[in-house]
Amino acid sequence: MIEVDDFKAFDAHEVAEMLCLKYRTVTRYIQAGKIRARKIGKKYFVTEQDVKAFILAQETNVESAKTELYSGAIRED
Repeated sequence: MIEVDDFKAFDAHEVAEMLCLKYRTVTRYIQAGKIRARKIGKKYFVTEQDVKAFILAQETNVESAKTELYSGAIRED
């Protein structure tokens, strides 16, 4: 982690660990533009704000799963 005053940036390995993803998945997301990062030398760095933005951009299917799961009638045989 790079920390200067209130600025924090994490390398791709740290981001992978924080998000419970594989390193290669994180680098693919970075290359696809899903995670905003800066490349310094051979390493990618992601700011704390960009990690938060990625998390908040993810869709949740919790509500749709609830409604789809119980949308049918209950049948007793």
